[in-house]
Amino acid sequence: MIKNWEKFYSEIQKLSLADLEIKIKAYYEEFKRSSSYEDERLSICLSQRKYLINENFHFTPNAVRHIERVNRLLLESTAKVIERTNLLYKQMAELKSNNDDFLTEFSVDGTVSVDYIDEASVLIFKEDENNGQSDYVAMADVLDFTQIAFEYLVSFRLWSESYAIDKQITDDSLEYNWNQDILNVYKLGSINFFCKASHILFTDTNYSISDIIRIRNISNEVIVTHKNLTHE
Repeated sequence: MIKNWEKFYSEIQKLSLADLEIKIKAYYEEFKRSSSYEDERLSICLSQRKYLINENFHFTPNAVRHIERVNRLLLESTAKVIERTNLLYKQMAELKSNNDDFLTEFSVDGTVSVDYIDEASVLIFKEDENNGQSDYVAMADVLDFTQIAFEYLVSFRLWSESYAIDKQITDDSLEYNWNQDILNVYKLGSINFFCKASHILFTDTNYSISDIIRIRNISNEVIVTHKNLTHE
């Protein structure tokens, strides 16, 4: 618990990126040992780190290529998850309509998320826009573990209360262009479309642009839940 917020903020804002990451690593180790849902100190430090990196980030041709790459991965992932969620919902709805004796209720949940496994999950570039001040692998681990509110960049659910066999996910993740805020800069003009997952990743999470362009793994998951209720 931070007793003096003003003093804490003041101290954090004076730190270099390298020194800030030393604090982040220390708070992260404490957080992992605790049973807390969130560590305010860690969240503030990660937010300040994102600010420092993004404030000084240059959209070089290489950086733009990798922003386009990650956006493409998220576009493809979102489309695949929506398609598979719709397909499995239809199959389950047909099963229920045929009076399956086990299936009282069901749900189909699809999610798209960044997936950090180990150091191989992080791209390493010859040129480092932060001049060696950031430990991208360690920060990828921290971000993967701490972004609880954004564990899933986008998620979709269809359930048995919908009943209609032909029900489909209606969502603007792939219909609306989310090129807003940090994604609405001149040097990203060559990227015609940003999906909702990209917007959330770039603007709402504590991933900096430097972290995002080094992402390799996106996890796409669809889970079907069968529920049976027994009455006496």
